[in-house]
Amino acid sequence: MGFIDFTAVYQIVLFLVLWAILDRVLFRPYLRLLDERERRTGGARTEIADLQTKAERLQAQYQEKISVAEAEARAAREAILTDAREQRAAIVGSARQEAARILEMVRAEIAKQMQTERQLAASEASAVARDMARKVLGRDVA
Repeated sequence: MGFIDFTAVYQIVLFLVLWAILDRVLFRPYLRLLDERERRTGGARTEIADLQTKAERLQAQYQEKISVAEAEARAAREAILTDAREQRAAIVGSARQEAARILEMVRAEIAKQMQTERQLAASEASAVARDMARKVLGRDVA
């Protein structure tokens, strides 16, 4: 039995020595490698989350700026349309006033010409009537 005890002790010592060697040569470097990998992966995940948050914030800012630009464009378009309507109304009003003025001038000219023609017709009618009366009566009528 002593032989078994010495072998068991020898195996335990050999196991502990092998464990110490493997711990320094294999286990610790492997665990450090795993820790480093986890650190890098965790850092990359954090960086990805930060970048995603930044991208979402930039997209929100972009959408806000687009909305503001669209609102400004609508306001500018409405201002231009309002200005154009006012100019059209002013031009149409001016044209109507000018047309009314020209129509009034033409009416006045026509009335003046009609008055002149009436006077001329009246004087000619009077002359024709005297002529006819002279021919019918055979003498000058005053």
